[in-house]
Amino acid sequence: MFGGIGGSENFINQAGQTGAKFGESRLDATTLALHTGLNLPVWDRITVSPAIAYGYATRDNDDVYRSATRPTIAYNPANPTMLLPNGAVPTQSSSYALSYSAWSPSLGVTFRPVAGQTIFAAVSRSFEPPSHDDLLATVNGTPNSSAGRPTPGNPGLVAAAFATPDLKAQTATTVEGGWRGRAGILSWDAVSYYSWVDNELLSLRDSTGALMAAFNADRTTHLGVELGLGVRITPRLTGRVAYTYQDFRFDNDPLRGNNRLAGAPPHLVNAVLQYQATDAWKLEGAVRWSPGHMPVDNMNTLFADPFVVADVRTEYRISERFAVFGEITNLFNATYAASTLIVDQARPDQAAFIPGDGRGYYGGIRARF
Repeated sequence: MFGGIGGSENFINQAGQTGAKFGESRLDATTLALHTGLNLPVWDRITVSPAIAYGYATRDNDDVYRSATRPTIAYNPANPTMLLPNGAVPTQSSSYALSYSAWSPSLGVTFRPVAGQTIFAAVSRSFEPPSHDDLLATVNGTPNSSAGRPTPGNPGLVAAAFATPDLKAQTATTVEGGWRGRAGILSWDAVSYYSWVDNELLSLRDSTGALMAAFNADRTTHLGVELGLGVRITPRLTGRVAYTYQDFRFDNDPLRGNNRLAGAPPHLVNAVLQYQATDAWKLEGAVRWSPGHMPVDNMNTLFADPFVVADVRTEYRISERFAVFGEITNLFNATYAASTLIVDQARPDQAAFIPGDGRGYYGGIRARF
């Protein structure tokens, strides 16, 4: 069993400076996880692995903010440097005391057809309680106003500054199978899985980029394929490529239909080529490629473009303990969105894309003791 107690304070961001306090909470979280399982050889090459887990979690928040109102500020949307009259909204308690529990059985089978190779399959249940980040968040802010002020020009409008949704724990049934092994100059991994998820916890960001309280999707499905291939081309030249396919969708959602879940890129490719020039000196090139369009919002109205980034690296080992290295990231200075805000419905005026770093140069000394 593990847990923690902490405090959280909320202050208005006033043009980059710490403004007035508008919230304070004492947060408590505990999690009990029990697991037992067996590995039962049923033949010299087959092992059956039944298991069961029990999880119990509590999430408690004590709202200790004592003022009768929560302050708000806003700037003129037409002139963002012009401060509008300050406002205040009635304080609404954000306290809650929640508990979650579930049993999660699983069954796995492994088969070793020859030395160095393993084929496996499994079916399992999983359980994930919400975190305080899911359960408590500021709301009703805009890019020009603080939480609790959805209309910057109206300081008297009554609106909640915090949301505390009554969330359910996320559960899922997953089937998976794969094959991993090594033969000669090749090594490989191949895994596929499919999950039926109930009450998936989806965290979103508002128009300001602030994390919002999560919500439970009714039903979702996750299909994934992960492939990896390594090859020793020559005694000094090796390569490896890894490919990931993800198809995460709502399942007949009343509002979102069978849309793809925001924030999950459909394809990812990572490739590395390494040359051991001498016993002490090696060179390496790497490529990160996202060839598909990733949905930014759950309504699937906005997508991030594909991108490819190349890195190069070299390292020279001075001794058993010391090595020097140099690296150039984003070698061709590509312009791309490394990640995005995850929203439910994208807005035309929303800054949703987070740019990736341009070309970077790094160097240093690595030491082992």
